[in-house]
Amino acid sequence: MEIPVIGSDQPFLWGVWASIREEVFDEISDCWELEGREKKHGPYKGRLANSLSIYPETLNLKLKIIVQPVGVRPLFVVEDDQHVLAAQQKSGISVQQAVELASFLLHSEGLQTGHS
Repeated sequence: MEIPVIGSDQPFLWGVWASIREEVFDEISDCWELEGREKKHGPYKGRLANSLSIYPETLNLKLKIIVQPVGVRPLFVVEDDQHVLAAQQKSGISVQQAVELASFLLHSEGLQTGHS
């Protein structure tokens, strides 16, 4: 999941998972190595399968999943406009916020998955 960093061409990246319907999984799997897949498939609906501890609950947030070119992971866009994570995806975060977030995550148990 990408969060734009204001003043940078590199986004802050969250390594997250999504829950999707079996049919969606099958369709994405079938086109995984297909050149031009991003023009022919998706977007899909899913739910965020992670709890990101620095935000209000993120587990099961509705997502739009956008297929990218071969070799690039799908893009996850939070669809709940009221959630801070969605706001950050739209507006971005400062370089300072990105540095603080990365530092927090590297030096603590900042990221908790939705799995035990």
